[in-house]
Order: sequence, then structure tokens, then C-alpha cells
Amino acid sequence: MARKTKQEAQETRQHILDVALRLFSQQGVSSTSLGEIAKAAGVTRGAI
Repeated sequence: MARKTKQEAQETRQHILDVALRLFSQQGVSSTSLGEIAKAAGVTRGAI
């Protein structure tokens, strides 16, 4: 697998953060799992 550029990595990071914020707002922080964030963001749990 090719390595991501710094720009792509930053975009992925921002996407994960945006998804996490949305889920936290909807479900609450304590009711949101890393697995849910990963699934909603389209990344693996390990990426988080």
C-alpha cells in the first residue's frame, strides 16, 4: 500500500475528527465507541 502524503494524512485526520464530533453531538461522548467512529469515517479502528 502506498504511503499517504502529508496533505492526505491531514485530510483523513480532519475527517475522523469531524465524524467523531458529529457522533459525540448525537450520542454523547460516553456512548460513542472508537469502532463506531471508525466505521462512520470509513477507516479501520487501528487508524484511530
